[in-house]
Amino acid sequence: MTADADAVLDVDGTSLAGAWTARVARPSGTSSSVLHFTVDGRVFLASGGAGTWWSTGARAFSFRVAEPVFDADGDCAGWVDVEQRAVLNGDGFGAEGTSVVYGADGARLRVSRVGVSARPLRPGVPPP
Repeated sequence: MTADADAVLDVDGTSLAGAWTARVARPSGTSSSVLHFTVDGRVFLASGGAGTWWSTGARAFSFRVAEPVFDADGDCAGWVDVEQRAVLNGDGFGAEGTSVVYGADGARLRVSRVGVSARPLRPGVPPP
């Protein structure tokens, strides 16, 4: 899976490549996150985690990230498989998808619907 620069990287003046501040809504509550998208189809979470993104249309893209979960001792307690379908809108993007939480033994623990609202990271501007 690779990015299609012509389709997604510059839509109505919004470039996907770069840092984005996001509000992440889960059934358990809302949090903030920072995502970094590269021009060659990679995505990184500032809090830890990496994956890929790819174009799904002229204003649309999907991304998938594996995010590690550590216990209080710093041992890997599992990971979260994040998969989102997104649409660029104005100077940001909205996304919906699922997060699947796995234990360190690979057992699936839970699945949650997750929504993301993001905009380019600008100093002093809170997430949407």
